[in-house]
Amino acid sequence: MKFPILLLAAATLSFAQWGGGGKTIRDYKKVSVSGRDVYVYAPSGLAENSPLLLSLHGANQDPDYQQSNTHWETVADTAGFVVAYPKGGEGYSAWDISGDQDTKWISAVIDQLVKDYKLNPKRVYLSGFSMGGMFSYHAISKIADKIAAIAPCSGTNVYGASKAQRPMPIFHPHGTKDDVLNYSQVDGFLKNYRDQFKCPSQAEVKENYPNAENKATLYSWGPCDNGVYIKHLKLEGRMHSPSHADVSDIWNFVKGYDVDGPIGASQPESSSSAIASSSDVAKSSSSVVGPRSSSSVVAGSSSSHHHWSGHSSSTLALPVDASLSAVSVYKSSDNYIVVAGAQGKTITVFNSLGSVVSTTRGTAGALKVYTGAKGMYIVKIGNRSFKTSL
Repeated sequence: MKFPILLLAAATLSFAQWGGGGKTIRDYKKVSVSGRDVYVYAPSGLAENSPLLLSLHGANQDPDYQQSNTHWETVADTAGFVVAYPKGGEGYSAWDISGDQDTKWISAVIDQLVKDYKLNPKRVYLSGFSMGGMFSYHAISKIADKIAAIAPCSGTNVYGASKAQRPMPIFHPHGTKDDVLNYSQVDGFLKNYRDQFKCPSQAEVKENYPNAENKATLYSWGPCDNGVYIKHLKLEGRMHSPSHADVSDIWNFVKGYDVDGPIGASQPESSSSAIASSSDVAKSSSSVVGPRSSSSVVAGSSSSHHHWSGHSSSTLALPVDASLSAVSVYKSSDNYIVVAGAQGKTITVFNSLGSVVSTTRGTAGALKVYTGAKGMYIVKIGNRSFKTSL
């Protein structure tokens, strides 16, 4: 591991400091997990089952430096989650980005903080700068069951892209003037994950994306398998630096996921009633209130009501054959009804009047099948029906 340590230890450049004042690492609680330090901030009045975000420093750096440049507590205070800054290993304060020493330790950190603060184990997010970002990519090949989404900042892994254990939502900010981990390698590196997750080949591009420090462009690929997105924030002129300017964008992305996928995604649900017909659309209410299940819904479970980007969706499905058991239907962030897991199946979308508004055949991965007026829709796939809304 000498090569990445020496490379990243050179990153003692002039980093962007947040000029907004605020808390320091001394305002955080220092806890010990297996003899190593973790600095933890929990907002006052934190609700049970809140999320957790871990922010990892670069090589030859420490939690103090990472916190003073990112100030995650400013977002945690308003959004209601716990933020933690773990300390890297000895020597160069580095991370094990090829073995399992630190993935095992971070897994223990997650378990400890979830227990201590009564957090939601399905909503744990991992972000990091430079070698901390590299570790985020490495972690999804080892402990993806513990992580809902990652946001590696300027952290393309020098060992190459890992083999992710499952499709993972990724938000990757990177400066074009990065002279430690050169910007030219970013697209090729991310393409490895786009290929793994069967993302669309073309990105949605938002130029002049608002950023407090740099002219920015946001590239979005998705929906990919399991409804995840990969996003890259290109920051014109930024060098190799962590920044408070990115944390709100990171949070607004990762908060839409838990370990099961998009939080707003419809989950398959069984019912003893007849198959939903076109007339059922007009008769049904727009949603059925109840908590989202933490796992795939089984026979006899209640209906669900989810929130994502201000919208809701619920499902209505019937006993199905095995080939339809993996089908899911959800609304994407750009207002499309998306169907995943329906390769080769006919997909029919009905509007609230019971009229067919779209018919298509499912493909591998996730497929956008319809976008239109706000309202409730029924998506019929084989003998399975899903109720959702735009």
